[in-house]
Amino acid sequence: MSNPTVSVILPVYNGENYLRFAIESVLGQTFQDFELIVVDDGSSDATPEVARGYDERVRYVRQENTGVAGAFNHGLRLAAGRYFSWLSHDDVFHETKLEKQVAALERLEGPAVCYTDIQMIDSRGEVVMEHELPEYGRGETLRHVLTGGPICSACYSVMYDRRCIEEVGMYSETWRYTQDVDMLSRFARRFPLVRVAGALMQVREHESRGVRSKKWEREVPKFFRERIESIPFEELFPERGAGASKSERSAAYRWLADTLSAQPYPIYRVAFSQYRRALREDPSDAALLARRIAGLYWRRLRRP
Repeated sequence: MSNPTVSVILPVYNGENYLRFAIESVLGQTFQDFELIVVDDGSSDATPEVARGYDERVRYVRQENTGVAGAFNHGLRLAAGRYFSWLSHDDVFHETKLEKQVAALERLEGPAVCYTDIQMIDSRGEVVMEHELPEYGRGETLRHVLTGGPICSACYSVMYDRRCIEEVGMYSETWRYTQDVDMLSRFARRFPLVRVAGALMQVREHESRGVRSKKWEREVPKFFRERIESIPFEELFPERGAGASKSERSAAYRWLADTLSAQPYPIYRVAFSQYRRALREDPSDAALLARRIAGLYWRRLRRP
């Protein structure tokens, strides 16, 4: 297919257990104007045999191991579609996902990012939980992404216009475990994020997921801390603007910290730095902020 509407890019590393389910969920779509590019990131298991077992609708390419971002970027460079869609090798599309997301994007006047609600499934494919994701106005989305809110789960189901990538660039190969949230934050700075209601994406929970690794635990707080502190205040809080008073800035940083502190480990660790920023802006809140910082330390000490 020379000029498909959608390019589905599926990065995979040692995915023999679940890859066939991911591929077949794409081939079974009600919307058939797509190409499927499977990028094997140097697998040492039966991944090549699984991927090559399909007809010409599945394009299989192999590279030396660079990480998931490097594999996805390889797929982006090969992709010919107007829209791009991410699919992890252990996840599954609902049969109407592409149809409904293409329709949503084509109703808009300019480039945008589209996401859906999700279901969590276990290793056998049984649904164990369902998440209805929030949708925010343009001025709110970025700060909810950068505080690890439920909107971050949009990463699993995103579809976006080719022009989005042309403007913000490829996925970061520096952030090996947070490259998807990094990209979501870059999208949120420039484009609307639009939700399609309904659980059109199934995310598989299993023992070898990247979010269970120690490397993920170390990278996550580093990413959120660095990214929050690199964004101008008026971009995170456009309703307050560059002319916000010190007390307003302190309240805004306290909101960031409170929101982060409500997140699970290791994201809540980033709240320390935001409470300190709030304290520097308005020392009159020292007693309140000290109590919240102490609560975080207590929570951290109690963690096994």
